[in-house]
Amino acid sequence: MDETARLWVQHSLLGDRSLTDPSRDGVWTVDVLRDLDRRFNGNPLVSGEGDGTFAGKWAIQLEHAGPELVLLAAEVLLVHFLFVGSVTYRGKLDVINATVAGTEVTLDPESVPMQAMRQGIGHPGVGFNTRRDLQVGYLIDFCLRLKELGRDERAVLLDDAWALRDFADKTDKPLREMRHIVLHLLHPETFERISSGRHKREIATAFGDLAETSGLDVDEQLFAIRDKLATLMPEGNASGQAIDFYHPPLRVAWESAGDSGEATGDLEALEWKKQIVLYGPPGTSKTYQARGLAETIIRRAALHRWGFKNFIERAELVEAAVAANVFWVQLHPGFGYPEFVRGLRLDGDRTRYHPGLLPSVVDRYHGQAFPDGLAALPVVLVLDEINRTDLSAMFGEAFSLLEAGQRGREVTLPGSNPDEQPATLALPEDLYLIGTMNEIDQSVETLDFALRRRFLWRECPFERETLLEIIQDRWAGAVRGVPYDYAAEQLARFADHAERLNIAISESAVLGRAYHVGHTYFADIVFFLGIWLSTRKSRPANGGYLWRQPRDQPQPPLLDLWSRSLKPLLEQYLAGVDDRDEQMDRFRRVFLGQ
Repeated sequence: MDETARLWVQHSLLGDRSLTDPSRDGVWTVDVLRDLDRRFNGNPLVSGEGDGTFAGKWAIQLEHAGPELVLLAAEVLLVHFLFVGSVTYRGKLDVINATVAGTEVTLDPESVPMQAMRQGIGHPGVGFNTRRDLQVGYLIDFCLRLKELGRDERAVLLDDAWALRDFADKTDKPLREMRHIVLHLLHPETFERISSGRHKREIATAFGDLAETSGLDVDEQLFAIRDKLATLMPEGNASGQAIDFYHPPLRVAWESAGDSGEATGDLEALEWKKQIVLYGPPGTSKTYQARGLAETIIRRAALHRWGFKNFIERAELVEAAVAANVFWVQLHPGFGYPEFVRGLRLDGDRTRYHPGLLPSVVDRYHGQAFPDGLAALPVVLVLDEINRTDLSAMFGEAFSLLEAGQRGREVTLPGSNPDEQPATLALPEDLYLIGTMNEIDQSVETLDFALRRRFLWRECPFERETLLEIIQDRWAGAVRGVPYDYAAEQLARFADHAERLNIAISESAVLGRAYHVGHTYFADIVFFLGIWLSTRKSRPANGGYLWRQPRDQPQPPLLDLWSRSLKPLLEQYLAGVDDRDEQMDRFRRVFLGQ
């Protein structure tokens, strides 16, 4: 990959030659780039054109293009894909080969740049793939603006990492993942292997105490932090004595779930509001994300309050605090104020008021004691499925303490035992609340607006790329003897069909977006594939792991997933609907591809 970046600079950005065939000149010229910019950035197509896909629109925008423009367009996509590890090599090739299909342009699959696409060093996230138009548009704009400079000026700029950073930001195009990728490709020693602005901010926040970072932008902060980490961790935390923020023990101190793009992250939101709700359809990993977020809050506080040395050397103590300071409650209609705040319970032969879960969590915070005077750490209360009870009634007097500026204020709780002073409750600044909510839960209580405004909210939708990441994570443990790459092409198609099924659900007059099928339902395909493949002596012919080639018929694992997981769920959604059979038949055909 480094060699490809060097060739890109030498042949294409400083010169005008092709990236994949340096013997061919006149490709990366200002005129050809202007033509591509005019066709793409100057002619955005509406959502329905070109089948609504990037590839379809790209084909329309390149109609009647000459060979130099076609080759340039293909190589722009190559650079676009170079960093990406979340798209398979075959998937990258399909998009690039479709660009040159039907033209005289050919690409050498054995060239260094084409082979470099096999590597992939990062996962840019959902936004990178769903808004490929913005990513490619930024890349075209960057290259055109650079090429419009004189060669000597280009050479100086490309050699100066920070001047190049300023140049990269001087555009009216959205600064998204491609901005970070371009800077890393051109100066990997200065800019991190990070394609997310949010990740950069969260890392800088987590490790900012290690270096003097005031007055620096986020890239400069990370550079200073890395320099300090190199002295603290001389053996690195990744292969080749490298420092990598995506490897333990660094990763656990900053990473939270959610979109990895440029928007505000969950950790940032919690620092502001102290309360957040993750909501969406069932099976979209809300509980998993809530757990990870809760744990990261505590680990990051340990890093800040105990210092880097203690965070690394006392990792077991940190993890013990994580286990002790995260409280979890599954809410249900029978869980209310007496269980959460304060209620009467039998105590021998009499009834007495006893504290509920919330005061116990507060007591845990105040009762922390760590060795060597280490500071107390936050406590996190996760309220799973918050709309399955009357949340306002459950909070009672504590409701007002969720308001901004009310942490630390005491309220007196009703009812007191004869031999005790009236009970009071105050919520510490270090108490965080995370809620999860299934929008379609049929036993739900509505949340009033006064309660809603005390929380920040983040949707957890179905996302194709997230599904593929979950499948890849589970693959080795469920499918023996078959590398993931062997089935990657059909799994990518499987993710496409999952996405199409959810689109069909959105279009249903009686369902809609809230009834989307979540990742966890689709991810069971790994289990069914593992069972099926374990009974076979040979792998499926022609890579037909999910669809049998050449007739394109569904294989048993796909049929099992439909009949044992998806069909029962959708039938429940459509219970009592007059045209249930017709809708189920449509959903089946969309998902199975029949």
